[in-house]
Amino acid sequence: MRAQGLSASSIDSGASTGSGTPPAVPPPPPRRRRAPSLLAVLYPACLAVADGWAMAAAVAVARGAGPDGALPAAAAAAVVALNASGGLYRVRRSPSLLADARPLLVRALVVGALAAALLPALTPGGAPSRAGTAAWLLIASVAGVLSLTARAFGNAAARTYRCRRSRARTALVVGTGATSDHVIDILCVRGEFGLAPVGLVGAGGPGAASGLPVLGDTADLPALVEEHGADTVVIVAEDVHPERLDAVLRICFALPCETLLVQPPSDVVPVAPARREYLAGLPCARVDWRLRGAAPRLAKRALDLAVAVVLLVLAAPVLAACALAVRLEGGPGVLFRQRRIGRGGEEFVLLKFRTLKPADEQESDTRWTVEGDHRMGPVGRFLRRTSLDELPQLWNVVRGDMSLVGPRPERPHFVEQFSRTCPGYMLRHRVPVGMTGWAQVHGFRGDTSIELRARLDNHYIDHWTFGSDLRILLLTVRAMLCRDAA
Repeated sequence: MRAQGLSASSIDSGASTGSGTPPAVPPPPPRRRRAPSLLAVLYPACLAVADGWAMAAAVAVARGAGPDGALPAAAAAAVVALNASGGLYRVRRSPSLLADARPLLVRALVVGALAAALLPALTPGGAPSRAGTAAWLLIASVAGVLSLTARAFGNAAARTYRCRRSRARTALVVGTGATSDHVIDILCVRGEFGLAPVGLVGAGGPGAASGLPVLGDTADLPALVEEHGADTVVIVAEDVHPERLDAVLRICFALPCETLLVQPPSDVVPVAPARREYLAGLPCARVDWRLRGAAPRLAKRALDLAVAVVLLVLAAPVLAACALAVRLEGGPGVLFRQRRIGRGGEEFVLLKFRTLKPADEQESDTRWTVEGDHRMGPVGRFLRRTSLDELPQLWNVVRGDMSLVGPRPERPHFVEQFSRTCPGYMLRHRVPVGMTGWAQVHGFRGDTSIELRARLDNHYIDHWTFGSDLRILLLTVRAMLCRDAA
């Protein structure tokens, strides 16, 4: 299917409803998320301090000296880093000491073994009071017991805090059916979960039987979250139409609140242990997309700046040669400026080398492709064929209008058209647009399927990693050097 003949039914991007009509496109993602609760700040901080202190104290006991020195501090930092990487400091709705005991003890054994091996060399004033296996077991035992004791107190404090403030944080339950009713009963009875359901959101599932009202459909989620001040959206997968689940999740990704996905007990889709939780026995997972966090956004921006500045310097002779060739072929006006839509639906001016002169601004804004246009000269065709006409966009990257990797930006006219006819299209604007992207390195550029592009772009956003950006950049270089390699 080509862009000129779009049809929402040809490719399911996860946004179609049971009747085949896509829900309304949500507004651009909000700029700021709500401030974290006191529990979300204090709970992980206190556990991290307790684990670090426990390991430092254990090493001090094993070496028969005080907790000062490089080895106790290094051991404390190592155990905190390992626990953090395993998700042991996340705030959960139902914290479990038994579930945390095994990973905590394993990490204490690992760090304890390293500390015990370094004790003889780093103990001031002679040999430590214990060494070898005895020191290892002592360190692991002391650190493990102290960490588990601190965690037991921390979990109890978290439950007490939530019970006393169970009406302070509101929740919307997406799905109408028996499981949704059960989830509502759990949240109303079990105050330690800290959530007060205010209503249901229909998602094409069975009818509702609970006493709570159905406040709207999934397309109304952004407005409902704002209206009711919801802190959490609980999506009950069993009671959501299968064709709408992906779209519901992506809509929730753009909301300034927590999202919990309650999965069927027989669900075989793997969920990382660091994200799995339980609501009175029902398996659920906290879902999110990585690029909403400040640290990943900062890392991506740092990569953009570093690579774009280096490429601008290295490519300066190529840029000058291209500009001269364009000037000689077409006269004044080397750069072509065009309005495009970026992150959050904001307009910016995209820069390219001019490959032909449009008749007027309307043609520039509304004509889909210029392939085969007789007005394009040899220089213009060469620049387009080699993608050298895109090089000025490195300046857009430096300015912050674009990223090196992301969904390709489109003109306002086509964004409006595609958002009406292509499921999931507007969800591409959750992140900065890019010079290249997951869809482009797989051949979806120019006159190709918009639905497939949106599907691949949203897949990239949902599963973003720093490594994926590096991979796409390498694939782009390969595609430019080997034009026949898709």
